[in-house]
Amino acid sequence: MQLLISGAIQGEDGHQGVKAVLLIFDLRSGEIVHRAEYMPPDELVSAGQKIQFTGGCWLDGVYYVCSHNELLVYEDWPPKEPTRRITVEGFNDLHNCCVWEGGIAVSNTGLESIDHISTDGELLNRWDMLTAVNEQRLHGLDKDIRLIPDTKPHLRHANHVYAWDGELWTGQLSTWDCVCVTDPAKRLHMEVGMPHDGTVVNGAAVFSTTNGHLVFFDEKNEASRRAYNLVEMTPGLEQLGWCRGVEPAPEDNNWLVMFSALRRSKWKETAYFFKHRHKMPKSHISQYDLNKGELVRTWQIGEGVGYQLFQVDTLPQDKWV
Repeated sequence: MQLLISGAIQGEDGHQGVKAVLLIFDLRSGEIVHRAEYMPPDELVSAGQKIQFTGGCWLDGVYYVCSHNELLVYEDWPPKEPTRRITVEGFNDLHNCCVWEGGIAVSNTGLESIDHISTDGELLNRWDMLTAVNEQRLHGLDKDIRLIPDTKPHLRHANHVYAWDGELWTGQLSTWDCVCVTDPAKRLHMEVGMPHDGTVVNGAAVFSTTNGHLVFFDEKNEASRRAYNLVEMTPGLEQLGWCRGVEPAPEDNNWLVMFSALRRSKWKETAYFFKHRHKMPKSHISQYDLNKGELVRTWQIGEGVGYQLFQVDTLPQDKWV
């Protein structure tokens, strides 16, 4: 079984995003079997900007993946160089994308919007995620903010965007919830943490929270919520890292969960050790058996400084390398 992982090479000082990467990771060997690197053109990079790949999706055998202010298109496989680049005014801190009505829905986190883009790069629609909270915007929807490195604070901070039974939904980190983009009256609250990544499997929406939980909604109502604390299933660790990608494992009710190493510095590592009584975990993927409530196995991703990790997806066997 091979996995496709999006992320970045982590800088020596611990700050994420010095170069964007796509990794193909083989679970059996525990090795990275392919790595594609990407640096954006100079005209789309500003001082302090994160350079990383966040979420991606497949459409008609073509892979689309988000960077800070671009949607990169990989038509050849395994990925080496993007075939095309899509960027429109207003793109900032893109976090995720999914197939939607023949195009791509993009989580435009920096603008606090969800954007619908055609495969040719045309902006088809832009949903304002601040409308429901009636907050004044710091940046107008019609402004070009691609070179602003950081637009925080975010009132909503949309992360994972996905289609669920004919509707478009997104998780929102700042408000600990998930909202229906196409029908904002529908909302699901996580309760246990801030949602980051997710997936839809067998009609159920599954989310990771940054503090190490998995949250399941079998139906579009909060009464169906089930939450699992992964920290309680992990012996010897009180803090697992920044929890992001989640993907089902082959075994029944087993899940692969990806953790990105926290930003480092010597004093932070020392303070961390005294607080948690263990060193900062490196970037890794862990498999959890939710039936037994236990950790099955862990794979470290990268050596030394390592990687910042975002999304993980099972690769179809015809895409294995």
